[in-house]
Amino acid sequence: MSIRLAVLIILVVAVILAISVMRVPQAEHGGSSHTSSSSKELSVGRDAIFIGDGAPAYALLRMKDKIYALGGGVAVIFSEDLSPLCYAKLKYNIWKAENYDEDRFVSMQQWYPPTRVGSIAMFDSELNLIWSVDGNFTDFRVANNKIYAAELKGDYYYLDIFDGNGNLIRSFRVLDANEVTEWIRDSLTIEVNDKIYVPYVSGDSKPYKLMLLSFDEQGNLELEKEIYETEEDVGRTYIYSYRDSFLLTIEGPACRYIYVDRNGSILRESIWEPLFETGFRNCWTRAKVVNDRVYVFGHDECIFAGLIGIIETPTPDSPSFKYIQEIFVKRDSTWQDNSIIYDILPDGDELYVIGLVQMNLPSGAFIVRVDPDIDTEISPLLERADVVYLEDMPPCKS
Repeated sequence: MSIRLAVLIILVVAVILAISVMRVPQAEHGGSSHTSSSSKELSVGRDAIFIGDGAPAYALLRMKDKIYALGGGVAVIFSEDLSPLCYAKLKYNIWKAENYDEDRFVSMQQWYPPTRVGSIAMFDSELNLIWSVDGNFTDFRVANNKIYAAELKGDYYYLDIFDGNGNLIRSFRVLDANEVTEWIRDSLTIEVNDKIYVPYVSGDSKPYKLMLLSFDEQGNLELEKEIYETEEDVGRTYIYSYRDSFLLTIEGPACRYIYVDRNGSILRESIWEPLFETGFRNCWTRAKVVNDRVYVFGHDECIFAGLIGIIETPTPDSPSFKYIQEIFVKRDSTWQDNSIIYDILPDGDELYVIGLVQMNLPSGAFIVRVDPDIDTEISPLLERADVVYLEDMPPCKS
């Protein structure tokens, strides 16, 4: 064999080996440590992604053609194809967020009893804090260029109305906290649709009463309605505008979705019961209404699985579900525990879903991109998803 031919063969083999190395998928991070490289390129065009070393798992927003994942004191900004662009560590453990305008969003800090110290804060699209208001807030809504917030002050709930600069416009008392069932006393929610609507569950012994209040912006009580009584254990109740009525999502042994008119009269009801009997049953649920389509999502505590689904456009005769899927994830032949879905972001012909899976290191928040009909099973996407780390991303601010 000539020297020239031997050199040529060596070069060809080297090129083949180099190409092979380039095609090997990026190894997943495992254990409690990993190697970081500022020059590492993250893959693009994902349908799902896990975020390790931090858990921005609670809220999704879209601003300026970017997707914002928020929570756990962390924010990560993605492009539309789930390529991470940058991250920021915040002073707020964000639990909920809503767009205020095209360049600002409002958030509520997560808080826990017994301290109950939370806040309402506004950020710009660059994740700069514009203003914040401390308080014991349980929920808020952005409407009419204002921020409406429910706050627990001592033994009473108040409704606080702020302008876009964080100035308090008005505050009025809406409810005695002792009227609310004790174990859900820290979870009053509101909805704003011409009037301010407040649902709550009353009574510390059975039967429990599902109640609905409404106020004008001056604080005048205009409606106090008992929707129904139940012998069933009832958890937190959320309220959402739906057409000319409201959708109430109610935690309990089953997830209940009750449609009521503006006078609090029941129009129809949808019920989803956990798929398996385990001796303990509880269903945690929230919803979003987009273009008359009702998305429901949350957590089946019986089997520690996240759930997401669609209620078909309900009629009195057909309050049915299109379907609900539950999230079970296996990584490296090991089942991961305790998935939950916290928020969704409908965006044209795509739907973004954010949640948490307690993986066997790393434990990770996830974001999935699926079609709005949710025809794609989410679990297989998560099983194939890349894991990325905050230190592999540039900071959003220098």
